[in-house]
Amino acid sequence: MDQRRLWLNLKPCRSLRYFNAAAMARLEAAIAAAETGHRGELRLVIERRLPLAGALRAQPVRDRAVQWFSDLHVWDTEHNTGVLLYLLLSERRLELVADRGIAAAVPDARWQAICADLIGALAAGHYVDGISHTIEQLGALMAAHHPLDAQAPNRDELPNQPVVR
Repeated sequence: MDQRRLWLNLKPCRSLRYFNAAAMARLEAAIAAAETGHRGELRLVIERRLPLAGALRAQPVRDRAVQWFSDLHVWDTEHNTGVLLYLLLSERRLELVADRGIAAAVPDARWQAICADLIGALAAGHYVDGISHTIEQLGALMAAHHPLDAQAPNRDELPNQPVVR
């Protein structure tokens, strides 16, 4: 067991203070705006810390993100174009999990660049601005690779509210 990692997931997390009601409303609006004009769906999960069982068994952050991807049914969109942005505040880690419809269209280097931009913004303390910008980037990616047909309705298949735990 990694004692440092366990401690990170047990100690109080002060970063959650940046995500008050106004910030959540702003992020929800950013998701709604980013989902226009294409078939993609975005979900945002901000988790204060891993659950104790996950911390004790050294659950990889990627596995936790995939678990949220599954639990929130991000994989269950009509065109398999769901994307989950997952932030684990206690370890200062993030993951992007993209469904096969969008993952196949976007090179890994582009996903990594988006993550690197957000990591820089978070390190500078620009939590809400950085996440909002990342949401915009993800929306632009989906619009470039899965635009709506002129006749197609823009269905909102998943909730836009961020999940904060």
